[in-house]
Amino acid sequence: MARLFPLVVAVLLVCSLPAVAFPGVVNEPVASEPRNQQTTFEEGAVEWLTLSDGPAASGDGYVTIDVGATLDDDANRLESRYDDHRLDARMEAADSDAERRAILREEESRLSQSVEQLRDREQAAYTGYYEGDHTERELLSELAIVHTNAVALDDSIATLEEHANDVSGVSLTDRIETMEVETLTMQGPVRERVAEMLRGEADSTRAYVETNGEGVILGVVDGGDYHREAHRIDHRNPDGESQYGSLGQSEDRIEELYPSVFSDARWSYSEVGYGTHRGVGNHAQGSLTVYLDTATGEVYREFQTFDLGSTETTLIEEETDAGVDVTVSRTVPGGPAKVTLTDAGTDAPLSGEVALNNRTVGTTNEAGEVWFVAPRDSMTITATVGSTEIELAVSEDSATARSPSDEESS
Repeated sequence: MARLFPLVVAVLLVCSLPAVAFPGVVNEPVASEPRNQQTTFEEGAVEWLTLSDGPAASGDGYVTIDVGATLDDDANRLESRYDDHRLDARMEAADSDAERRAILREEESRLSQSVEQLRDREQAAYTGYYEGDHTERELLSELAIVHTNAVALDDSIATLEEHANDVSGVSLTDRIETMEVETLTMQGPVRERVAEMLRGEADSTRAYVETNGEGVILGVVDGGDYHREAHRIDHRNPDGESQYGSLGQSEDRIEELYPSVFSDARWSYSEVGYGTHRGVGNHAQGSLTVYLDTATGEVYREFQTFDLGSTETTLIEEETDAGVDVTVSRTVPGGPAKVTLTDAGTDAPLSGEVALNNRTVGTTNEAGEVWFVAPRDSMTITATVGSTEIELAVSEDSATARSPSDEESS
């Protein structure tokens, strides 16, 4: 199938790799292509999964050690290990295959109920934040706990599968596959990083959240990378008739949805099960993992990582005071952005502290930069260098990307 759009720079294994551009304009999905749910950056720099049209709540929360969440995590993991050992003991003590089959069916029912309860907890976290009952930090903490519990359930499901394979006359393959995929969809790289922060295993930082009460988008800057995960359960129909029965058909669909990345990434594909195909693409600027529902032909789960060192931004605000030059640059709202502090006379990078909406983002690096995830509305940037404090107000117009159709009508 013909490649629709190349990346800004082709991936050449024998050449040095320049930066990928993230221009400020966003192309909305074309009306004649209703199944393309991606937001596309101008010039084909990247596509990513967005929430459905309509109101959504968004913000960012500072994630640090949380004793309560850590205790909750530890208790759940301990309970899961106990349940696994209990199953091992019951199976070993059983006198017949009939008794073992009964034990396995009982365990499958228990695990299935646990998966359903965890899904309800995840959904309650989305709804609670969307309706204003939870803060960003509370949402992030809940999703981190959901992630950890889903990982523990994975281990329990694997234990169940091992025992089921050793007993004749019992068939739990379909139910096990269903549970495996369900627990998988409640995990993610940003959730994992948040869980590590809550346990004190990773440095604290701010994380971006956006939800419409059903799906969720999470983003975090971690070291030199920007990590983003998006989940849209409304794109999921596991009981529907498969329209993409082969991996080749799903490959064509992924090419259609991610034209700018597709031709320059090294792809691998796998059949996850329960109506899901997975595509993993690695390219010069990062990586992309998508989970395609074979009935709807839509991506319902997506992970992206971008190397910030290879990410170009668009200048949106600049202020100079007391010899300090402060610039604010971004890709698009909800994407990576940065504040740069330099000496106004020499352009030398300066060390200083940067705050977003009165919340500390961090201290500039050797290049005089601090990266963060840009909010979707207006923001106030405060930069402090020594005794000099400079404040920049970034209006919603400046912070919000516009589609080409907006420009043509203006």
